[in-house]
Amino acid sequence: MRYVSTRGEVRSVDFEGALFSGYALDGGLFVPQEIPTLDYNTLRTWSAFPYPELVKELSSLFISSELIPRKELNDLTYSAFRRFRHNHVVHLARLKDGLNVLELWHGVTYAFKDLSLSCTGQFLQYFLKKRKQHITILVADGNSDEIDEPIKELVADADFARQHNLMSLNSINWSRIMVQIAHYFYAYFQCTPSMDMTPLPAVEIVVPTGGGGNITAEYIAQKMGLPIRLVAVVNKNNDSMHRAIQHGDFSFSGSVKPTLASAMDIQEPYNMERILWLLSDCDGSLIKTLMEQFYTSKHLTLSEEVQRKLSEALSSCSASDEDIVQAMRRCWEDNHYLLCPHSAVAVHYHYQQLDCHVSNRPRCCLAPASAAKFPDAVLRVKLVPEVPPDIQALKAMETRSTTLRREDDWAKTLRDRIEAIAMRRHT
Repeated sequence: MRYVSTRGEVRSVDFEGALFSGYALDGGLFVPQEIPTLDYNTLRTWSAFPYPELVKELSSLFISSELIPRKELNDLTYSAFRRFRHNHVVHLARLKDGLNVLELWHGVTYAFKDLSLSCTGQFLQYFLKKRKQHITILVADGNSDEIDEPIKELVADADFARQHNLMSLNSINWSRIMVQIAHYFYAYFQCTPSMDMTPLPAVEIVVPTGGGGNITAEYIAQKMGLPIRLVAVVNKNNDSMHRAIQHGDFSFSGSVKPTLASAMDIQEPYNMERILWLLSDCDGSLIKTLMEQFYTSKHLTLSEEVQRKLSEALSSCSASDEDIVQAMRRCWEDNHYLLCPHSAVAVHYHYQQLDCHVSNRPRCCLAPASAAKFPDAVLRVKLVPEVPPDIQALKAMETRSTTLRREDDWAKTLRDRIEAIAMRRHT
């Protein structure tokens, strides 16, 4: 399996090249040169697998056995499932010598962030100190779209990126998309009424959408042959993907507006580039033109053909803060289950369909986080947040982070920090 840029101006790379790059040097995102397809018998076989086994089988389709032998891939998958589920950065650093970690957070999310910063900082420093490794935690006075800009600038500097072996672990990185594909196979196998029907019945999977990584993984799962119906749900204040799907209007609507679903407060869903590439028959030249227009003018009107393909591939919905509150309250009253505000965006769509008697198709809503991370949203529903003991224990820990003020040059600060880490490594 080789990987190409969505903009088609750089040579293809293997999985290792895509993993350690993040953005391609032409500014595009890496995607598989071909999407593997699965037949009915394979889907039936996979339906009996536990989640880690699904991750392994899927990964083996996208990673050459010459690069990672099958047995090592199996060991890596199960190790990752056991360890990374709590704090992937901590365990990644434990597993990889010579790895230095720089965590960049935006400062408009939620108070729980400070606790997770302290946890990551304390434990990761402990594991790294004897290896001359280092963690730096920066909290930017800005939003998700704004902190993406300095990352793009650094990765686009080919010499600097190569010198310091830069990589990103958000959904810019193909490896994250790849692993997320397994979510949809697992969800389908849990929700389908039968694996003995021909054709297999469809299942609708609803995804709370910010940067678009998860919905991209879902679309790839569908293209691999999984009979799922895709629904992207956004918050109403930051709805560029929803408007693109419904009307072909892929554009900013002013500044990013804070909502209860704070991790979805994004007007620049960068994985839309991967979706458009897949829809356009892998036309890198077209995607280069479209994305350059979007990033230059902050506005893009999709052609009728592209918008038609997009709306056929994806349904969409938007949810206001009041919709989120109502979904959280209703789910608690009906099921005694406390949703986080992001999960509530997806469940809002479910209740909307349920109340309108639109479809009796099996439906799965992705729940990306615990409500314990969003006490303010829980209080707004007039419920009492239940804080697990392990999160409660974090409150006694020291927080360690540096603030990036809005007037600072964030890209320069990142460069300086990375170069300082490199100098320490060589002393």
